[in-house]
Amino acid sequence: MEILPQLLLNALIAGSIYALASSGLSLTFGLLRILNFAHGHLMMAGAYAFYFAYVMQGYPLWEASLVTVLITVILSWISLHIFVEPFLRFSIFLPFVTTLALSTILESSVSMLFGVNVKSLTTGFEIRSIEFWGMFITPTQILIIASALIILFLLAFVIHLTSFGRKIRALAQEEFAAQTIGISARRISFLVFTAGTLLAAFSGVLVGFETNLQPTMGNAYTIKAFAAMILGGLGNIWGTIAGAYLLGLIENLSIGLDFWGYSLPAGYKDAFAFVIILGILLFRPQGLFKVSSRSA
Repeated sequence: MEILPQLLLNALIAGSIYALASSGLSLTFGLLRILNFAHGHLMMAGAYAFYFAYVMQGYPLWEASLVTVLITVILSWISLHIFVEPFLRFSIFLPFVTTLALSTILESSVSMLFGVNVKSLTTGFEIRSIEFWGMFITPTQILIIASALIILFLLAFVIHLTSFGRKIRALAQEEFAAQTIGISARRISFLVFTAGTLLAAFSGVLVGFETNLQPTMGNAYTIKAFAAMILGGLGNIWGTIAGAYLLGLIENLSIGLDFWGYSLPAGYKDAFAFVIILGILLFRPQGLFKVSSRSA
């Protein structure tokens, strides 16, 4: 139990990354009613875009960030207008297949362009841990926690306290009625989809600084984002964020604590996302948190 504080801190770090990734997925589902199976791969593509600009081209941090945003917006436009919208008008199930195809295209493209070997954004940097109250944390991990809290606060502000947020809620509740009063569903949908993709790309960059990058990382983070969203309730963005932190807590406690003399290997951590998905769908398909909405 002496490692419990460190495990709780690790859960906060992991949950912050999951929250950034899954909140974008939940935001997109809440408005467009699509389950984007390429979400984790868009996260991976954004991280590799930053790697290209920051490490390979040697751009300063702010220039590399601008390049990443530009590439991410382009990928978002392609994803929405080529792989989602043309098929969504026929059936809500077709984007399941098209986004799966997009995920394969992104993973294969990144593998060909950058290779399949593991990449890191911290190559050549010395990272030292900071100790306080018996716990260890790096400056990168502090950035992960702080940036997640700030971004999620700004997301709440935009959704609940701005006219743009009211338009999002109006379209999510009554799309046709919202369009009759002049709200552009196509423009709002693109902005929301792009915002979700940018959140995913930013979380991918944080992963690159915290651990490493590889083309296959998109699969794991797609599953984790879906696990958090199912845990919190489909379409409930704040439940999804709570589910993301709960998922991080479950993962870290499961592999860090001994249970009657037995402990689980670290390699089993990713399996908990699948277990959570199956358990919630079987016993509480509406999620742990009651889906609530605020009128526009």
